[in-house]
Amino acid sequence: MTTTIETVLFLPGLGAGVDPWEAQLGALPAGFTGLAPEIPGLDHAATPGAFTFAGASEALRDLLDERGLERVHVCGLSLGAMTATQIALDHPERVASLVLSGSQVRPHPALMSVQRTIVRMFPERTAQKMAMTKAQWLGALQVIADVNFRGRLGSIEAPTLVLCGSRDIANVPAAREIAAAMPNAELRIVPRAGHPWNRQFPELFSQTIGDFYTRLSKRA
Repeated sequence: MTTTIETVLFLPGLGAGVDPWEAQLGALPAGFTGLAPEIPGLDHAATPGAFTFAGASEALRDLLDERGLERVHVCGLSLGAMTATQIALDHPERVASLVLSGSQVRPHPALMSVQRTIVRMFPERTAQKMAMTKAQWLGALQVIADVNFRGRLGSIEAPTLVLCGSRDIANVPAAREIAAAMPNAELRIVPRAGHPWNRQFPELFSQTIGDFYTRLSKRA
């Protein structure tokens, strides 16, 4: 009997650096394997301003085609979670499930403006430590500021686990909104966790998504 291996596509947050999903890639449950590319438009070869959610969605669809992957589980954090949402909207037939951690629906304009102002004051080396340029950073923040998934989330039918750290104050309301809007979503607010809690509490994050994937495999 041939065992089917399911793939989890991991999408990182903005400026997550090198190997942000290392712990999770090594801890997936039996029957699952992981794929963790850079976000298209924010990779090392991309020019500033190249990133858009729609463009990243299309490029990742093409990546799945190249790998011969019809459907994948998509797990994203922050910008990666927003990109995962875009993929589910654009190509629902390619998404077996979603894990959305620290995501957003319609970012608060004033908060995004403050964030961009702060980033402009950083030296270029700060961006380089996060494996991108300052221009890429600022361009991505503008794209994030302009996004609005409100009114579209109800069309996403894939089983979804919505996660947010209890200390990720800016994103907790969005997590609740996402879970309420999507028909097959469940919400978990993680005590003591901040925004990039896949690195803050790697074992807990791995166990949380691993339990979700195991439950899904038992339903199949």
